[in-house]
Amino acid sequence: MNKVDKFIAEVLEEMFKRVGFEGFDKEFTDQKEWYTKRSWTEAECEDFKKWFSAKYAKAFRSNKKIGEKEWAWFNLMWGWKVNE
Repeated sequence: MNKVDKFIAEVLEEMFKRVGFEGFDKEFTDQKEWYTKRSWTEAECEDFKKWFSAKYAKAFRSNKKIGEKEWAWFNLMWGWKVNE
């Protein structure tokens, strides 16, 4: 497993735990529109964004600004819906 795949696996694991799973659930993601079936608050999303950005910066030896940009792409592709 390369560095990017390892990072994605780790953040998906954490993201799923934050909405009540024991960890990443491949069967759950096989469902149609799985990402709409769970949600989190704006505050929970923001907290995860901070965690993600710091982890990204450390893993790829970059800064948090780049981590935040990567978070935007990750969230677009994988993120839970946000409760308003």
